[in-house]
Amino acid sequence: MFRVFFSLIILFLLVSSSLAAERRNATVLPPSPPMLIRNTSVPLADLVQEMQSRGIVLYDYHIHLRGGMTAEKAVQRQELSGIRSGVLENFGRDWPLSDNEKLRTFIEDTRKVRADGEPLKIGIQVNDRNWSTKIDPELFHTLDYILADTMIMGVDPNGKPQKLWLDDYIIDDPELWMHRYMDHNRQVLGEPISILANPTYLPKPVEHLYDQLWTEERMKEIIQLAVRKNIAIEIQAGSDFPNLKFLKLAKEHGTKFSFGVNNIDDQPRLVDRWFKMIDELKLEKDDLWQMENDK
Repeated sequence: MFRVFFSLIILFLLVSSSLAAERRNATVLPPSPPMLIRNTSVPLADLVQEMQSRGIVLYDYHIHLRGGMTAEKAVQRQELSGIRSGVLENFGRDWPLSDNEKLRTFIEDTRKVRADGEPLKIGIQVNDRNWSTKIDPELFHTLDYILADTMIMGVDPNGKPQKLWLDDYIIDDPELWMHRYMDHNRQVLGEPISILANPTYLPKPVEHLYDQLWTEERMKEIIQLAVRKNIAIEIQAGSDFPNLKFLKLAKEHGTKFSFGVNNIDDQPRLVDRWFKMIDELKLEKDDLWQMENDK
């Protein structure tokens, strides 16, 4: 019995040693790159190259550096897809860039990352409506673009910003709320921003009233304000806002368009909607928003 017990110990040690050797010699696979993908057999890079032959250069200006996404990964994404990258962080109270020193560090660190030999395009997303009075003018002018949306409107009785996407957001009177929301949209479009993301967004309590609340008159007002100030209307990869009717009106009025993923992490992102809208709207080079130094 002792010999059997001894043999089992020897066998255990041999198996353990073999497994340890396998672990040591195993190939460590790098993490998957942060890809942009489509639900189609046509490779994305081929489609992007075909568009470039028509003079259409696609930028994704809505890449958040969060959830594992980094400027370096944005460069990887650009190299894999051919779609150029613009990266940003949120600026404002209670956001990652809560003061000018943090903003300066963000800009300086990100400028070191190169894509095709050039610095990445760098922006900020602004959420506080007094942001333009808080940012150092010198830093403002070093940014490539400013992105905003209308998804934070006013404050609650405790002074806390009201985030329209939260499940506990309540709307008692949709029409009265919409009048306030239009004022909010006018305020955002009156700021020195470059891109309006998620235009015509509606919170869950009223999103089923889209056609009622977003009348053609209201749509045209938002569009005309954007055109007047050369503010791009974003076509977002994962959002239904704005709908096709709004986008067609925007095209008719000479709006410039931009594209974005609005990521929460570094996982692959479907971008079918970009190309569907490019086809539906028959967008060409002159319909796309560009920064002054890229024109």
